[in-house]
Amino acid sequence: MIDMEISSEQRQIVDSVQNLLADALPYDRFVPRPTPVPNADRAVFTQFGELGVFGLGLAEASGGVGYSLVEEVLVARECGRFLVSPAVVATMIGVHVAHFAGDRSHAEAMMRGGTPVAPALAFAPAATHFAGKYHLADAEGAEWALLWSEGGLALAHRDSWHGAQNMDSIDSTLTLTRVAVKDIMPPLRVPAANGLWRRAQLLVSAYLTGLAEAALDDSVGYAKVREQFQQPIGAFQAVKHRCADMLTRASVAWNSTIFAALTDQAEGPDADFQAIAAKILASDAAFRNAAVNIQNHGAYGFTGEHHAHLFVKRAHFLDRFGGDATYQKRRMLAANAPSSDAERSSPVDGLAG
Repeated sequence: MIDMEISSEQRQIVDSVQNLLADALPYDRFVPRPTPVPNADRAVFTQFGELGVFGLGLAEASGGVGYSLVEEVLVARECGRFLVSPAVVATMIGVHVAHFAGDRSHAEAMMRGGTPVAPALAFAPAATHFAGKYHLADAEGAEWALLWSEGGLALAHRDSWHGAQNMDSIDSTLTLTRVAVKDIMPPLRVPAANGLWRRAQLLVSAYLTGLAEAALDDSVGYAKVREQFQQPIGAFQAVKHRCADMLTRASVAWNSTIFAALTDQAEGPDADFQAIAAKILASDAAFRNAAVNIQNHGAYGFTGEHHAHLFVKRAHFLDRFGGDATYQKRRMLAANAPSSDAERSSPVDGLAG
């Protein structure tokens, strides 16, 4: 039996992050203005640092808070609900990369929130190296970029970025910079065998799950107040069924993500497989829930004045962070699949463990 309910202490962590995000980063920050405004999400990163968000999963002996991957996953999920800049996930991962690479000073700087890490999307996934072309999100003011390849994870200092060009982003709430990385100096790298890539994968999956859940909440909230024919549209069977399907997809994504986190914590033999499956399911839930949310809002959902379209655009970005669904399915074929033995004992005991 697996207890997947969160503990009271974990609930306090989630509530503190949720309260901060609801107060500092509400959806109305996305409302179009007469002139473009820069993404201000990183202004909240120092508050994240004060809360201990960026050092949540690092041992106290290493300067962190001393919690586990599970708590980090819970926080990443909340960030997805509020469409926080993907730099928040990249910074959470970057702390671990710097730590395992032996650079404690940079890890501590990232934990304080004053040194955000830009997530990098590779033009083509590299097998064992990190050189290549990338798109960096919200890189202005960032000192590091998080690079991802089949060989592991790496932090590339901005001195390693060459030929930077500002690009138009499909997600207007994110800045996009095209760069070429030829060499990484200093070499802050963590090989894939370390298993840190699974933690990174699961934080991205948790963000996507939170996005899928937020799209569901957005639809349900609208269906309760929008009326047609003198009754809420939520009373119509078509809308009910769409919302029910959204709930199912979000639930599957969350259960898969948290089970994969628990399996990773327990060092289960199928930990790679579970992490890949979680990313695939979370991406699917985010894409489809975001699209249905626009449909549920009708014509209003297609306008730039509403934030529904941003769920779709952010889902596209996060899907490619660490490799899109096609790439993940190819990796799944090579992963160690779960045992089919019905009597196999569960490797996990629950969230509160």
